Amino acid sequence: MDIALTFAVSDELLRKCQEITMMKTYINSAGEGDIEIVANRYFITPRTKMIQCIYGSLENLDLRGISESVKVCKNAGAFADSVSEHVFAMLLPLIRKISYYNSRTHRKIFKKETVETLQGKTIGILGYGGVGSRIASIAKDFGMNIVAYTRSPKDDPNVSQYYQSVSKLLPECDILLISLPPTKRTYNIIKSDQLSLFSGNIIINISAPDVIKKEDLLWYLKRFPEKYYLTDVWWGEPLINESIPENCVLTPHMAGDAPGEFEKAVLLACHSVRNYVDGITENIVDPREYTD
Repeated sequence: MDIALTFAVSDELLRKCQEITMMKTYINSAGEGDIEIVANRYFITPRTKMIQCIYGSLENLDLRGISESVKVCKNAGAFADSVSEHVFAMLLPLIRKISYYNSRTHRKIFKKETVETLQGKTIGILGYGGVGSRIASIAKDFGMNIVAYTRSPKDDPNVSQYYQSVSKLLPECDILLISLPPTKRTYNIIKSDQLSLFSGNIIINISAPDVIKKEDLLWYLKRFPEKYYLTDVWWGEPLINESIPENCVLTPHMAGDAPGEFEKAVLLACHSVRNYVDGITENIVDPREYTD
C-alpha cells in the first residue's frame, strides 16, 4: 500500500512521515493512494481504503457518499497542546481580573481586591477526547476537580466522575468546557433547558458554535451579565452578524495555531495510519454522524 498526502509539506516533514509509516508516502493533491492523509479535501478512487484527517474533528470535510468499505479516521489529540494553552489563556485573566486591575493601575488606582482561584473549582468537560483529557491534566495541576461527559468513559485518574448525560453534569460544575465533536448528535445539544441547569459562571467553547443554540445562549448572557462565555468559534465565521455581548470573550478560531503544531498533527496522523496497517483500529468515525 502507499500513502498520499493531499496537501503540501516540506521535504523534511515528508521524510519523517515515511519513517513513521514505513511505506511509500508522497504528496499528491488528487489523492490516488491506497491511504490518504488529508486536511480539507479528499478523493475517493477505486484504490481508496482509508482517509485519515490531520484534525481532531471532521466538520471541514464533506463526508457524504463515502462507501462503508472506506475507513474514515479523525486525529484524536491533534493540536491538543496549543488548544489547551489557549483555554487557560482565556480563563486565567478572567479569574484573576487581569484586565480590570491593569485598567485601574493605568489610572493610578493601586488597590487590591479579592480575586478567585481555580484551585478547588470543578470543571465539567463535555467531550473527553484528546483535547479534553489534555485540559483535564492541566486543570488537575491547578488543583481543580474534573468531571466529564463522554460516550466512551475510560479509566483516567484525573476524572473524579463521568456522567452519562449533559443535564446531569451541568449542575455539578463551576466551569463548563465544551470540546465535543460537531456531529448530528451534538448539534444544539445545549439549549435554554440545559443552560438553566448550569450552576457555574464560565462556559468555554473550543469545539464548534452549533453545539450551543445561538439564540438561547445570547439570551442567557443578556439575562445573566455576571456569567461569561469564552469561545474560539462563532456562528457564520469569519463573518460576525450579531453584536458580541460584553460578557463574551471571542478569539478568531486560533486556538490550534502555534509554531510546530501543524507538523505534530501530521506526524500523529502518520502514527494512526501505521496503527491501521498493523491492525490497530482507532479514531474511526461513522461518516453518517457528520452528514444530513
